[in-house]
Amino acid sequence: MASITINTNLASLTAQQNLSKATTGMNTAMERLTTGYRINSGKDDAAGSSVSTLMEAQISGYDVAESNATMGLSLLDTAEGVLDIVNSYLQRVRDLTEQAANGTYGTASMKAIRTEVQQRMEEINRLCKVIDFNGIKLLDGTSPAAKSGTGVNLQVSNNAGRPNIINLDSSIFKSTMCTALFVPPQDGKDPGTPNDNWVIRPGQKEPDDTTKVSMDFLTPALYARIKNTSVTLTNGVKYDYTNTYPKIENQYDPDGDGSTADSVKSCITALCDAVYTDDETAREFLYFIDDAIENVSSRTALIGAYMNRVESAVDAIAVQKENIVSANSSIKDADVATESSNYIKYQILQQSSATLLATANQTPSIALNLI
Repeated sequence: MASITINTNLASLTAQQNLSKATTGMNTAMERLTTGYRINSGKDDAAGSSVSTLMEAQISGYDVAESNATMGLSLLDTAEGVLDIVNSYLQRVRDLTEQAANGTYGTASMKAIRTEVQQRMEEINRLCKVIDFNGIKLLDGTSPAAKSGTGVNLQVSNNAGRPNIINLDSSIFKSTMCTALFVPPQDGKDPGTPNDNWVIRPGQKEPDDTTKVSMDFLTPALYARIKNTSVTLTNGVKYDYTNTYPKIENQYDPDGDGSTADSVKSCITALCDAVYTDDETAREFLYFIDDAIENVSSRTALIGAYMNRVESAVDAIAVQKENIVSANSSIKDADVATESSNYIKYQILQQSSATLLATANQTPSIALNLI
């Protein structure tokens, strides 16, 4: 038999407990609806919160990897643009040299050809010296990527280790200045070893590391540049590249007397003086220009291949990121329909609990009717 008590109101306690639960449930549903997340703290789902945190770190990492790859594409695009200009200049130099190889051009015409070629070469050197990307010199051979031979590493994934990078070969960043492009063909041999491609004319002396030679054609002058030594041509002009290659300031002393800077000409001037003297030297120089054009074309092709690869990496990053985002959403995001239903449910329960609590609080007053 139920009793009427004053000190203990069990109905009120029950109503209070249910009111508290309804209020907590409604607040939780309200929080999830306003944030959009099912997990707003560890107490909501400890295991899910841990997994979601790791996934969010991966998502952020993919954002950075995508940015890295995009910067890599910009670097490659910058280098390719300059190489296209260099290639067009080399094509023009070849056309002019082929003209000079024709014996119909007199001294004045040869001088005009030499002047334009020299300016083209100077502009190639200037472009290669000034072009950079984010402080990295791309085509003058001075960047760590070129000097170390390691190239440039693009971090295109989240984790450490070589599988997560794309290495841009160091050959892309080697010097494309004229002092590096116009070297004698070596057929893969040691550059210090003269071979069949070093054309020595009858009665002339083969160049070596120690002897200054007297010759009147192109190859020995270029050989001197490569070997950091000197040659004196039969016309008395001395080409002295000692201790200056491969710096951009390559110079030669036309008098051989260590004269002051105002009488010292650039390496390009020396090269043009050696080439554009007659049709035979110009004809020989065509081999060097062809090698230079092939060098630039090979780099352009390699850059194009790398650009395709990096673009593929960007696409792969987007797919991986999408999958991780989807998985994280299924763990962390709130189902709005479900939470809306929960909010209405707990709101109704809260209101009914509050009403019944008021009724339960009035129950002990019945005792007054018995007194």
